[in-house]
Amino acid sequence: MEMKGGKENPKEFTDGNIHLTQKESGDHLPDKSRGSKENGEPDDGADEKLVTGDGVVKTSKDASEVKFISIDSQNGDAKIDIENMKIAFAGMGKEELMKFAHDPFWVRLRWFLFIFFWLLWAAMLAGAIAIIVMAPKCAAPAPLKWWEQSPLYQVFLPAFKDGGEILGGTGDLKGFQSKLDYIKNLGVKGVALSSVLKVSADGSDEAVEDFQDVDPRYGTVAEFKALITSLKSKGLHMVLSLVPNHSSKKHPWFVKSERNDSQYKDYYVWSSGPPKYDSEGKPEPPNNWKSVVGGSAWEWSDMRKAFYLHQFSVDEPDLNFTNSFVIEEFKEIFKFWMDLGVSGLQLEKVEYLLEDSSRQDEVPRAPPGTTHDEYDFYNHARTVNQPGILGILAEWKEVIQNYTDGTRMLSVVGNLLVDSLVDQNSNISIAPVDLLHADREFSQLRNSFNASDLNKIIQKYLDKLPNDTRPTWELSTSLSSRVASRLSSDYVDALNMIAMLLPGTPITLYGEEIGMEDASGSVKHPARCVMSWSNATNAGFSEVPVPVYHTSKNYETVNVEAETAAAGSSLSVYRELVEARNTPSIMYGTREFAVIGNDTVFSFTRIKSGNPGYLVAFNTADKEVTVSFNKLKHVPEELNVLIKSSNFNSTGIKAKSKLNRDSVCLSARGALVATFVPKVE
Repeated sequence: MEMKGGKENPKEFTDGNIHLTQKESGDHLPDKSRGSKENGEPDDGADEKLVTGDGVVKTSKDASEVKFISIDSQNGDAKIDIENMKIAFAGMGKEELMKFAHDPFWVRLRWFLFIFFWLLWAAMLAGAIAIIVMAPKCAAPAPLKWWEQSPLYQVFLPAFKDGGEILGGTGDLKGFQSKLDYIKNLGVKGVALSSVLKVSADGSDEAVEDFQDVDPRYGTVAEFKALITSLKSKGLHMVLSLVPNHSSKKHPWFVKSERNDSQYKDYYVWSSGPPKYDSEGKPEPPNNWKSVVGGSAWEWSDMRKAFYLHQFSVDEPDLNFTNSFVIEEFKEIFKFWMDLGVSGLQLEKVEYLLEDSSRQDEVPRAPPGTTHDEYDFYNHARTVNQPGILGILAEWKEVIQNYTDGTRMLSVVGNLLVDSLVDQNSNISIAPVDLLHADREFSQLRNSFNASDLNKIIQKYLDKLPNDTRPTWELSTSLSSRVASRLSSDYVDALNMIAMLLPGTPITLYGEEIGMEDASGSVKHPARCVMSWSNATNAGFSEVPVPVYHTSKNYETVNVEAETAAAGSSLSVYRELVEARNTPSIMYGTREFAVIGNDTVFSFTRIKSGNPGYLVAFNTADKEVTVSFNKLKHVPEELNVLIKSSNFNSTGIKAKSKLNRDSVCLSARGALVATFVPKVE
């Protein structure tokens, strides 16, 4: 620091071209005498010079002053003179602060605020938790019942396995029980067993004499109980079939009704009023109703002097379900079988339960090739699918539901109109049936069908289903022809893939899992051939020389023994499909269909968020095709082969191999199932 003229020079700090000068003497303090103008007016500083005579540049007056001092006008160097800061507020000292710190009022206030803060924090935390817990969640899919999770394996008992001590050439309960391990190994959870009810020895299989007894041909009630116990031990359920529409003429109810017994006289459908007689003096039926099996649906009773209705065989009189006592009788019948352990009832021919009470004639529809004496000549608007059937089914369903723990089911087989399951004017609060077997879909397929034909049939069926009605997929029934004979053995695996992985419950007729053909010889119901267990005599079904039912045409090469030993067989494909069903995408996923490759390939996907997607592709053509699946919006470029049909022979494609979505080679009439990671839209 230099002294000049008795005054200290400012301290100088140099940084590049900027010189900072800070005065340490007091001569920088403002001159109060300059606070007003010479004429006495207040000095607002407007006339104050920005640059003083000594070259100092001054800012406007403030608590601190900064002066820019010009040093070198040539090179632009300058000094900054920072005046001493004016002290505006000095604050409280430590002693003053401590007075407040120990003041009781402030102590209490601090504690109050401290406690209030943590209470508020805890309340906010509790509120956040409550919001998370109580906020509406995305509805989880309803848990599926056992009959929704698994295929239902349909067994025609007389042709399944002869296992009684006295071999009679007919399948029975003991024979069926001996094959439970085979059924369990299929992966299915339920078996629909054909009727075992006691029938008339000289009547049809539906001429039931006792709805609460087992026919001696099949076994005894005790053997039935033993069978149920074995089923349950293996985790299997049984659904028992029966026909409630009619009974045998030898049933005690009919015997008493024919005698005009006061309690039973209205248990069956009888004509009313005196009959009319023809020219020969014979009584004439009350109308033109025809029996399904041919001829008039009315039969004269000399004992009662009236006609009784039989929409089927003469020895199968129709029960009167306008009589509430008949409805109650069947409730007790259902309870009897449920007490024995069955998990459900499968009712057949329920579309015939009621008739038009006016007894008016049927209206002819006269299709070509029919005559007025034939059943198909009429439209049967008076005798089939009458109003009121829905209510009867709902009553029975309620009994089954309330009588059990909710694991029992009611199934219906036949041509009950799907639309009749929804009655907008009804007070019925529950669905009348759990499963409606509609076998008309795949039975419409004929040889040389293409992908569009298949797609239309499936879409039409799904579109007409009422809400909450579960689809069922049945390739064949015991009354129809099998896929391998009706179409071709090449179609068996592909159609099983489709039925198994579409939304709904697949119903597999025994033997369709291995691709059995129809019975050899000319028979009324060709699908009712004995189960092909091996290539031994009678296909391993029975040791009797001639069983009641014929063997399948292809039993020597297509049988359980051979299919079990062969890798990639139809049987192994079926088992893999059952396993694939037990995934969220198949159980709950959405579907998307696509027909590609010029109507040759039918395909669809099953998608559920957070799970692998499934692609099913079936080449309906008789030649190999290469296609892209980019029409399916969720399918990515990479696919993983999961299952392929037994006839799939495209080079390089095998299980677990990877495929490019845009170039998939499908062999003639071959099908595959692939998994993928769904694309997110």
